[in-house]
Amino acid sequence: MTTAEFLRENGLTPGKLDFQHWVAEFQREMAAGLAGEKSSLRMIPTYLSAQNLAPGHEPVIVLDAGGTNLRIALMEFTDEGPKAGYFHTVPMLGTQGALTIGEFYDRLAELVAPIADRSGRIGFCFSFPCQILPDLDGLILHFDKEVNISGAEGSILGVGLRAALEKLGKRHDHKVAVINDTVAAMLGAISQNLGDARSMGFILGTGTNICASFPVDSIGKLPAVQREKGGTMVVNLESGGFDALERSAVDLAFDATLADPGTQVLEKLISGAYQGPMALSYLRAAAIEGLFSPAGTAGLTALPALSAKDISDFLNGGTDNPLAFLNAEDKAVTLDILDGFFRRAAMLTAATLAAVLDACGDAKNPAKPVAIAAEGTTFYKCPLLHKYLLEDMETLVAQGMGLYSKFVQGENPNLTGAALAALG
Repeated sequence: MTTAEFLRENGLTPGKLDFQHWVAEFQREMAAGLAGEKSSLRMIPTYLSAQNLAPGHEPVIVLDAGGTNLRIALMEFTDEGPKAGYFHTVPMLGTQGALTIGEFYDRLAELVAPIADRSGRIGFCFSFPCQILPDLDGLILHFDKEVNISGAEGSILGVGLRAALEKLGKRHDHKVAVINDTVAAMLGAISQNLGDARSMGFILGTGTNICASFPVDSIGKLPAVQREKGGTMVVNLESGGFDALERSAVDLAFDATLADPGTQVLEKLISGAYQGPMALSYLRAAAIEGLFSPAGTAGLTALPALSAKDISDFLNGGTDNPLAFLNAEDKAVTLDILDGFFRRAAMLTAATLAAVLDACGDAKNPAKPVAIAAEGTTFYKCPLLHKYLLEDMETLVAQGMGLYSKFVQGENPNLTGAALAALG
């Protein structure tokens, strides 16, 4: 078997027909999710309209809870741009020891207490599974990312925080607006004049996700009284769950080794958390087919792990990485396989973005491209994926479909985006 045959047999030589098929399938799943029908895309309404958001000069308390850190700030939009008048960072609650949900709120209130009386609004970027409620508060589904907080399921963030602030004798009448990091990326760009109401949010890092504004009357899962209001609403697609994809035997075998086989299919094919181990699976599969020297095969078999950073270092010509043992011929085969691996990832990513640009219906003017607020180390630091994605967005999406966009990146989007949401 040749390297070209291996790539072809494993779906790593995608073409225009694959791209068109992926766009169509993604749009079908979007429509089903908006209607409340069975879909691999959750299409979560945020009850926010990007049409109605405008930065004011009122200070906003902002919380940014991620898997590693919790940031607390007092943000204000000035004529010179967003400014933080107070800023404090601590390890994310629940990463330094187990907490109950009550303890979580008590500690959160203690952190907010120094600035609790500085604003009646709290913007909360909450990067964990959460259902957004019509009043913009958030109902916790569960914590993940190794955050150990028990009893959280069904708890409402704003309600719990206000009650804990009241126990401290602090101001506790705040309006709380909860968003996730993808929506924050989008709103952060808008708040910094890098985008407008047509903008999209896009995360491609450890995981992946997309958000965008959809006509309210297209969101069939909303109550009729909500749909009758018209306008647009930001929807969190949870795009990493897209599963209407044919996968190779290598993809399926790798998925079977994970704790959650059959879920987050798109995420496993493109995002940073899975790139290293999945690429190693492909290299080992190629070794079984005889594409590597005996020494290369032995080295790949013995290699305990491979990370996305390892791959980026290898592609950038670094010699201090786990693939440094490969000889020149084996390196050439590895580069060919990684090239195909990232070509597929890039085209899949472009197809999902194109599907959203087309569905939202306002990307036809090349003079006014839609801003895609992009965040994530995989997007910015993975050289082949970044290169091929930009190419596909130009040739397949702009030239092929007449849909025009540009990638933008805001500064501190989680903070500025959450602040803007709280002012809505």
